[in-house]
Amino acid sequence: MLVCAGSFGVARFKDYFERVHAAGLPATLGLSLLLIASSIHLSAHLGEPFLKPIVVVAILFLTVPLGTEMLARAGYITNVKPAHEYARDDAEEQRELEHKEPVE
Repeated sequence: MLVCAGSFGVARFKDYFERVHAAGLPATLGLSLLLIASSIHLSAHLGEPFLKPIVVVAILFLTVPLGTEMLARAGYITNVKPAHEYARDDAEEQRELEHKEPVE
């Protein structure tokens, strides 16, 4: 259900940054819940703990948010225009790269 909601978010949101968020967060949570459920089911069926899906969940929680952050940062560096102006831009002072022309 969460993965389906994420796909609707990617299709509906106007902004690149909102779409990246909609793709990353539900995929992490939805797939994690699915893997935990499969671990519980297989543990009950086999009669012993089945922990491989739990290891995959740990890897997901380490990699997917990092990938989402890198995609958003790449959009920011290449000056992708957000749907709304930033309320506060903390990175504006720290940025050493000059913006190119805005990407539409």
